[in-house]
Amino acid sequence: MKAYSVFKDLDKKACEILRNSGIQLDISNSAERPDKEELLKLLNDYDILIIGVREKLTEDMLKIVDKDKIIATLSIGVDHIDKCFFESALIKVINCQTSNVISVAEHIFALILGLKKRIIEANEIAIKGGTKKDLSARSNDICNSTIGIIGAGKISREVIKIAKIFNMKIYCNTLNPEKHQDLLKEGVKFADLDNLLTISDIITVNIPLNEENENLISKDKIRLMKKTATFINTSRTEIVDMKELIKYADENTTFNVGLDIDAENYKEILNTKRNNVIVTPHIAGVTKEAIKRMDIELANNIIEYLKES
Repeated sequence: MKAYSVFKDLDKKACEILRNSGIQLDISNSAERPDKEELLKLLNDYDILIIGVREKLTEDMLKIVDKDKIIATLSIGVDHIDKCFFESALIKVINCQTSNVISVAEHIFALILGLKKRIIEANEIAIKGGTKKDLSARSNDICNSTIGIIGAGKISREVIKIAKIFNMKIYCNTLNPEKHQDLLKEGVKFADLDNLLTISDIITVNIPLNEENENLISKDKIRLMKKTATFINTSRTEIVDMKELIKYADENTTFNVGLDIDAENYKEILNTKRNNVIVTPHIAGVTKEAIKRMDIELANNIIEYLKES
């Protein structure tokens, strides 16, 4: 069985796991990621293809598949892979569901604290020789505030653990609260989306993108939030009306926005420095530690699937 990794720096231990299981593993020797034509060739030549979110697998690409394949993606999200791949009897899609969960949860609180404590603004003031009097507003504590968490998956559960340390009141919105009744024992209260957006001091979006939740946080939903709220999104940008979100932040300088996103499609609205907006370029889940864990998790998941199939 032949496997190919588009990542030239796939972790050595992950490589050993695959090769020790009898898989012939080829690794890219280029820092450049494959284009569509190259992906098609790889999909045709290899039984296992290890990709990331940059590799878009579209419906037309499935036509060349005439035997069993494994698509292994170094990500939690799988929206870069067309749904037809999941429906195909010839394709098994494998992802990483746990490895970067802690890293993303930490990043969410880094954004929250960065905004509430005005870290970036204060740093720039200090570099220029200014004092605390030069801050545009006082910083705020997050202890005892109300956090609204959209989603009840693994990242949300890590966020809940950290929120409890800050003695926060915790609300959660999920489509299936009956499946997450254990969270009640953690002091979490379930709320419908409108209520959660209305009462929360801090809101964090932790859900995968799908057809049902595209533009979930619409203009009307954004206007429900407190003018003093802090809104964090480390999920896909399509879940939120980005233009309306930034517009709301511009209208209300006490409204904070923290984003960890692929920002290239929003250069026009994000190219202005704002004291109440922090944007990072989709780095939450790619710490050194998370990448190593993901590589190893993916390799183990591939081997586990092959043993069971």
